[in-house]
Amino acid sequence: MDLVERAGQLKPKLVEFALSPRFDRELSAVIARNFPGGVVTDEAKFSMVLDHFALQHRLPSGNTVVEAFTAAHPKLTDAERDMLLGWRDVIEGIFDIVGKDRDAVVLFNLLDELSYRARSNLGRQAFKPLKKGMILVGRLVRVGEDWMVSGNLAAFPAAAREQMLVAAAGQAMRHPEAVFRNPAKLTEARRVLAQHHETFADLFGADLIVVPGIEVPAKVEVFHRHLAQQARPGGEPPKLALLDLPDDILAADSVAIHFAAGEGLSFYPGYHLLEELFSNPALISRRRYREILSGFLRDPDTSPEPLRRLAAHDPAKASTVFSKLLKRGFSWETDGEQLLRQHKPSHFDGTLLPRTVTLSEPLSNALQRTH
Repeated sequence: MDLVERAGQLKPKLVEFALSPRFDRELSAVIARNFPGGVVTDEAKFSMVLDHFALQHRLPSGNTVVEAFTAAHPKLTDAERDMLLGWRDVIEGIFDIVGKDRDAVVLFNLLDELSYRARSNLGRQAFKPLKKGMILVGRLVRVGEDWMVSGNLAAFPAAAREQMLVAAAGQAMRHPEAVFRNPAKLTEARRVLAQHHETFADLFGADLIVVPGIEVPAKVEVFHRHLAQQARPGGEPPKLALLDLPDDILAADSVAIHFAAGEGLSFYPGYHLLEELFSNPALISRRRYREILSGFLRDPDTSPEPLRRLAAHDPAKASTVFSKLLKRGFSWETDGEQLLRQHKPSHFDGTLLPRTVTLSEPLSNALQRTH
């Protein structure tokens, strides 16, 4: 039996399994988060929410519904089990319809700039209303050598292209992991990020500077304007979008602006407290100092590099600071890296992605036209 045909038989059973009383409490919480008052008013949106719940949502056990489904059906063949578990890796995108190929539609993803040959478990009639030049918003999962539509597709006419390009640009910036499915895009982003890191350090004398919070927007604007002038020497000064920073950064006595290599810009309010603490470990007895160090250490998204640098000034004092924070014997020189690996695994295991996305020319131009 064709895998897509078999997928058409298994998907309804998976959805029924997701809707069973076994997952009622967890699904109810998901619905409450996505629909005000917990009342479903948009069936298309509910279909997408349910699809995400069945394939990607992490249950309290750490597993997904599709993993529980495969475990509950031991008679599945190896191919069927591999296919179902492969559905955890979903392509969410905004797609140009390039054309049709027998029972499939050929899609170009505006986010990762890759093409996908997608089929439907409903057969070719599912694509009958679609025309070349239209734009689709939806989800795809792998089925054998092809892809299959998962959940509802939203189709937009060619006349909506400008609006959809802007939407794709916004999605790319909010979810860079969707862009970096394309290895070439990831390589390009890392190359650009390395150049930006060098530019920041040359401009400010270091890749980490500490300024009053109120000065942060101006510093960032200077940096972005400098990048724009590098890209177009002699061109007109670019119009830059206003930087929307949280109040806790703007109101902070000090903020570290860090261009983390391989990541991008980060902002650390209250950084002077960390500098004071690593100079005077006795300050760890004060709650304010303990909380900022604990938050900095335990935030998995915060680069480990600033802690490394603070500790490098005086490893003995750093050992005292962490011994008191962790309430156990601790040596920075022998235990420091392991502590950072424990709390910030993505910075060590190769899964860390750049936070800066290089948009394609169509997306970049569409975004600029909105400003």
